Amino acid sequence: MGSLTSSFLEGLAETINALNHESNSNFFNPSIAILSALLLTGSASFSSGFKTLLLILCLSLLLMLLARSRIYSWLKIVAITALWAITVSTPLIFTSPGSLANIALGPVELRISLEGFYLMATFTVRVVAAAAVFTAFIFILGWRRMVDGLRGLKMPEVATSLISLSIIYIPYLIREMVKMLSAREVRIVRKTGFRELWYILASVVGDLMLRSYEHAWRLEKAIKARSINPNSPKAGGCRVWINDLILLILTFCITMLGFLSW
Repeated sequence: MGSLTSSFLEGLAETINALNHESNSNFFNPSIAILSALLLTGSASFSSGFKTLLLILCLSLLLMLLARSRIYSWLKIVAITALWAITVSTPLIFTSPGSLANIALGPVELRISLEGFYLMATFTVRVVAAAAVFTAFIFILGWRRMVDGLRGLKMPEVATSLISLSIIYIPYLIREMVKMLSAREVRIVRKTGFRELWYILASVVGDLMLRSYEHAWRLEKAIKARSINPNSPKAGGCRVWINDLILLILTFCITMLGFLSW
């Protein structure tokens, strides 16, 4: 179980690191791109119509192709999201009303329903579409320009500062947790059971909180020592091009279609 947990945490850290890159592309105005990302992600999260969700998925793929961004990394994140969504929503096949087929597992009989398949497919596509469109904009803009776009939308400075730091230090803390898990596993001589392994995982949480607090304290002191002006620099103004207008029109059309499908 420990090695499985460590592998999962390492994969999570690598996935977050894939989003932490600088983009030199000026394909979109950052503020307009972030506004479109938030609207499309909200539409995908709450829409139940397949047409709207498929449009958002197609738009995400089209944006990645047009911007010539790192499409392989984007597809990897979308595939992982789809796998987790399918895993979580699989019980819907057996718990929804209706009966398409029956599976006997000893004394337990499972009923597979067509409505369950539909609910599972809708949930999976909704989750994948929301993740795909938001990560597509992150890959196109880069993390720093995404923060500039949030500043352009007049987001609170505290929130934008926390977002700009989180993408850097979340993978760091995850890898610290992997090191602590490995150190505890090495010190265990006798064979441990499932319950004792959970105790080991729980003991890591307290140490991780202390290390996080200490690292945050040192980071705050370092930023204050190197900052002459306590206020963060404001995002510079960017012009609006035809690409931004087309993106806005598509965003509002898809958003309205999502509202009508509720």
